[in-house]
Amino acid sequence: MKTLLTLVTAIFVMAAPQLQAQDLSDQESIKTVLSNFEKAIVENDSKIASSLLHEDVTILEGRGSETKEEYLSHHFHSDGKFLSATERNELSQKINIEGNMAWVSTITSMKGTYSDREIDLTSLELAVLKKENGNWKIVALHWSSR
Repeated sequence: MKTLLTLVTAIFVMAAPQLQAQDLSDQESIKTVLSNFEKAIVENDSKIASSLLHEDVTILEGRGSETKEEYLSHHFHSDGKFLSATERNELSQKINIEGNMAWVSTITSMKGTYSDREIDLTSLELAVLKKENGNWKIVALHWSSR
């Protein structure tokens, strides 16, 4: 029994760094997906944005819920103009990963001028991502501001 316990303990000790490395790799991949999505919005690149969104994504923004197609044909373009007009400073970000699902909460300060209006707000974002075939895709987004 003592030998079995020693063996099990050794397996966990040896596997822990690999699991931590995998979590760090997944965290970096998730950050890259979200960063590339924001960049695609700013650059009005709907092809890249579309490739980062899951086919069944739900996007909650303002007072409504949009599908992938609805978002890319409507709010996507105005979001790009808005983000281009603001300076963004990430205040905090927390990434949680459970298996092939991840959720990321981000708080960002946004300042600038948009449509002759001074902008000074705090943006709150909740992104849910799913890993399929080794790639993280955004399956849900919720944006709000205060």
